[in-house]
Amino acid sequence: MEITCKKCKSRLKIVNSSSPIVKCGNCGYPNPVVVSPPKAGEENIPPVPPTAKAVPTPAPFSPSNPTPRPIVGGGLPSQSANSVNPPKQELGWLVVHDENAPEQTHTLRVGRQVIGRQNTTAPCDIMITTQDVYMSRNHCILEVKPSRTGGFEYLLSDRKMTNGIPELMSANGTFVNAFENPLQPNDMVYLNDGDTIQLGQTKVVIKTIRTVTNADDATRLVRDTEYTPTVFIKN
Repeated sequence: MEITCKKCKSRLKIVNSSSPIVKCGNCGYPNPVVVSPPKAGEENIPPVPPTAKAVPTPAPFSPSNPTPRPIVGGGLPSQSANSVNPPKQELGWLVVHDENAPEQTHTLRVGRQVIGRQNTTAPCDIMITTQDVYMSRNHCILEVKPSRTGGFEYLLSDRKMTNGIPELMSANGTFVNAFENPLQPNDMVYLNDGDTIQLGQTKVVIKTIRTVTNADDATRLVRDTEYTPTVFIKN
C-alpha cells in the first residue's frame, strides 16, 4: 500500500497498515494512514479463475473424394449406360399388321431410323421379323423431327446416296396406303397417324403420340383394324 506525503508529496510505502501514523522519510511530516473499508459484497471473494475456452472436438477425417466401395465379387460400381445416356422419348410406334407376319411393335424416336428385314450382316435401326424376301435388309428411312408449329413430323423416304446420286434404297419398293406407285428416290412423304407403309410385301401401321401414349395402346388399336390391301409387286 502506498500514500502521498501531505507536505512534500513524496510517495510513502506502507508495510504495516495497522499503524495510524507514518512519518515521511524525506521531510519528517507525520502522515495519518486512512484505510478504506471494503465495499459490500467484496469481502473474502476469491479471484475468479480465467475461463478456459472449449476446444471443439475435431471431426473424423473424411476425404473429399472417397473411394467407392467395391461390389461383392470384385470391381467398382459403375453407372449403367441408360443413366449416362438415357433413352430418347418415344414419339410413335410401327405396328406390323400383316396377314403373313407376326404381330410386333417397334418404337419411333426423334431422328432418322432405317427400317428393314431382320438380319445380322447389315443390321439397321428397326428390324422387322418376317420371311418376306421382298423386304430389303435396309429398306427405307422414317425420320421423326420437331415441326415448326409444335409437335412432330413423320417423314418417309426410300433413298440412299451413291457417289452423290440419289437412288432407291430398297430393291422392291416402298408403298403408302396401298397406292400402287412406289416411292421414288426424290420423294418425301409426310405420314399421318394410322397410315400404312408396305415394305416389300409386309405392311406396318404408324401410330403417333397424337392419338396414343404407349406401345400397348398402339398395338391394341391397330389390331382391331382391317388389313390394308397389299400392293402387288411387279418384277
